[in-house]
Amino acid sequence: MKIFGYSSVLLLILSQTSIVPCFCTITVDKTGSNGYETFDTFRIKIEDYFVPFENCTTMVFTKVTFALGMIHVPIISFVYDTNTTLGTGGIIHDKFSIVRKRNSAPHCWATFAILPETASLFDQDEYINLPPFIYRTWRSHYFIMITAVIHEVEGYLRQYSVLSNLHLVQVILVDITQENNSLLRFGYHNIYHIKKPAAIGMEKSEAWYPITCAPAHCFDQLVLLDQNVSRLNKYFWTAYVLGPNIPLLSDLVDHIDLRNKCQSRHAFQRIADVTSFHGFLSYLILQDVLIYDFKYSTPFHTFESMYGMHFQSRGGFGFIMNDVQKYSFISCYGIRRNSEMLGSLSSPFDMISWACIGTCFTTVVLILTLTLGRYLSDGVFVVIGISLENSTSLPVYENRFTRKGYPSPGVCTLVAIWSIFVGTILRNWYKSCFTMELIVPTVYESPWTSVMDVEQIRILMPFGLLGGNTPDWKSLADFFRYKLFYLKILQHCIKIRKGRGDNKLGVVHKKVAENLVKRLIPHFGMDNNLRTVRNATFSPIGGLNDPHPLYEKTALKDYPIHPVKYDEPDSYGVITTLKTCEKVALMDTKENIATITNFLNDRDQKLKYLMGDGDSFFTRIRGWVIPPVRNNYVEKRLKVFISSGILEHFKVLYKLWEPTNIPWNYTARIGPKVEAVSRLDFSSKVTAGFYVSGMGLILCILVLLAEIVNQKYKPKFNYWLCLLVINLF
Repeated sequence: MKIFGYSSVLLLILSQTSIVPCFCTITVDKTGSNGYETFDTFRIKIEDYFVPFENCTTMVFTKVTFALGMIHVPIISFVYDTNTTLGTGGIIHDKFSIVRKRNSAPHCWATFAILPETASLFDQDEYINLPPFIYRTWRSHYFIMITAVIHEVEGYLRQYSVLSNLHLVQVILVDITQENNSLLRFGYHNIYHIKKPAAIGMEKSEAWYPITCAPAHCFDQLVLLDQNVSRLNKYFWTAYVLGPNIPLLSDLVDHIDLRNKCQSRHAFQRIADVTSFHGFLSYLILQDVLIYDFKYSTPFHTFESMYGMHFQSRGGFGFIMNDVQKYSFISCYGIRRNSEMLGSLSSPFDMISWACIGTCFTTVVLILTLTLGRYLSDGVFVVIGISLENSTSLPVYENRFTRKGYPSPGVCTLVAIWSIFVGTILRNWYKSCFTMELIVPTVYESPWTSVMDVEQIRILMPFGLLGGNTPDWKSLADFFRYKLFYLKILQHCIKIRKGRGDNKLGVVHKKVAENLVKRLIPHFGMDNNLRTVRNATFSPIGGLNDPHPLYEKTALKDYPIHPVKYDEPDSYGVITTLKTCEKVALMDTKENIATITNFLNDRDQKLKYLMGDGDSFFTRIRGWVIPPVRNNYVEKRLKVFISSGILEHFKVLYKLWEPTNIPWNYTARIGPKVEAVSRLDFSSKVTAGFYVSGMGLILCILVLLAEIVNQKYKPKFNYWLCLLVINLF
C-alpha cells in the first residue's frame, strides 16, 4: 500500500498502565508548503477514536512536531519517514500476532495516520516506488486517516492504483473539521462501489458510508458493515487466458449468448469448446457476473489457474488443494517379448523348476533302462506316459523281470512314486496354472519402478507438462519453447535441491536434482551460485516478441530430458524412439500414458509396452492460489464445488466434450473407451493350447496310420526280408 505511512520506529510500546484521558490539541501547519489549504487550531477528543480499537494492536503515525497526548490504550508511535523499510512492519507482525492476550476478543490491527497531508504522503512521483510499510494482507486491519482535507483524500482513494492494492485493508476517514460532540463520526471506504446496478437483484452500494456511533459501539458497527459490503467483491473478479481467442473472462460474452442459454447443457458445451478447463471453471464460479451483464466493471482480483504448491511463505494468500499431480512413464526396455509359443507353455514354472523336472525324468529313465535291460526308448515312453496320462503299466517289464528272477519291489516303488508326484500332483498343478493363466491375463513387469534415477536413460516429456501458467506453447518460437521448458525443469530441480530430504527417497531425489542442475546451468550462462555470468544457449534477455536466435536442437542432445510434441506424422520421433526398446521412456500424466500404452500395444504385437507410476520426482500438489480478499466469494464457491462433488462432475463433462489432444487417442476418435478384455492373438496361451492340441492330433493320426500299415504289411515285409537275406547268404 504505497500511499500510507513510511516511517521509522520512534517509540515502542507504551506502558499498559491506567492513564488519565486528556484532550489532544492538533495544530495544522499554516506554511502551506504541502500545497493543501491550511487551517487554524482544532480541538477534538482524539482519544475517543482509539477506544473502538482497544483490542487491536494500534500504531499511530504523526509528524515530528506533533504532540501526542496521553491516551487509554497502549500504542506504537511512529513518525513519518520516507527512509523506512519493511523490516519494522515485519517485526511488528511477527511479534505482536503471537502475544498472549488477557481478553477473548479477536485480534485486529489498527493504524492511525494523523494529518498525512502534512507529510506529503499523496505525492505519487516521490513515494509510489517506495516499499510499503503497512502490510495489506493483515486480516482485520483498519487504517484510520485523521485528516483536514477530507475531499482530497476521498478523491485519491478512488483511484484504481489504490483500490486494486488495498486487499484486506479497511480504510476509515475522520474529518477533524467536524463539530465536536459526544459521538464519533467515521467515513467507511467501500472499494466495491457500484455506481449503477446493471440488473434487478444486484445490491446497491455507496462509495462512502457515514457512521455515527458511541465509542463503545463503533467497532461492532464496523464489523457488520464490513460483512455486508465485502459481499460485493464477486463483481470485481476476472480471469485471464481462458482460451486462444479469449484473453479475459468478459470476452466470453462476445463468443456466446449467455442470456438465453445460461442454464443449458449446450451452453456449457459451447463454453468448453472455446476455453480451457481453467476458463470453463472460471465461468462456472463467476457466472453471476456475466448473467448480470456486469462485465464492464474494473476488476481488482484475479482467479488464476492451478499452480504447484510451494512451501515458501506467501503472506495473506490462501491455497486450496485440488489433487496430487503424479506422472507415469512408458517403455518396453527389459520386457520379454511374448511372441514365442514355448514361452507360453513353459510360463507356469520357472527355469529352475523345469531343470529339476528334467533331471528327475532323466534319472528315472536311466534307472528303468539299466535295471530292466530294455531299450532306452521303452523307458522314455513309460515315463512320458505316466507323466501325461498316468495310465501306462509295466506288464512287459514285470514278466521279463520275473523270468530273470530279479526282485521287483524297487522298480515298483520308483514307478509308484513317479505316478503319484509327477503323474498326478505335478500334472494337475501344471494344468491348473495353465488354465488359470488362460482366464487371468498375463502380468508383465518392468525392470524400472522409477526412471529419474536410472543411469544413462533418455526421458521424453511434452513441452507443456510442467508449464503451469506458461503461454500457449504452440504459438511460441522454438527458442522460447525450449528455453521455457528447460527453465521449468531448472526451477523444479533447484526447489528439490533446497528442500528437506532426510529419508532415503529424498536423498535420491536430491542427488538426481543436483546432477540435472549441474548439467543445465551452463546452457543458461550461470555459475554454481546461479548468477548469470555469460551468454550461453539461452540468452537471459529478450521478450517473447523480441528477435531471438535460432535454437540448435542438438545443443542439449546429451541431456537426459528432451521435450517432444504429439502429432500425427510423429515429427519428434516419439514412437520411433520408444520402439527401439533401449533405455528410453516417455513421461506424461497418468491418463495420457494409459492412452498411449493401449495404442502402442495394439499397434505392434511383437513388443510389449508397460507403464509405471512409481516415479515421484516431478510429483506436485496442485491447487489454486487465492488472493487475500475480505469475504472471498471465489474461495467460498470453489470450496463448495470441491466438497459437493460438482467440480468432479464438470471435470468428467469437460473431458467428454474436450478429450485430450493426442493423435493416438481412441477416445477422441470413436467415443468413450469400453472395458478392456484379454485379446486372442498369436502370443496368447489360448492360441498356444490350440497349437499343441493340433500337433498332438496330427501325431496321433500319424501313429495310427503307422500301426495300420504295420499290421497290414508286416507279414509281407518279413517275407521279403527273409528272401533278401537268403539270397545274400
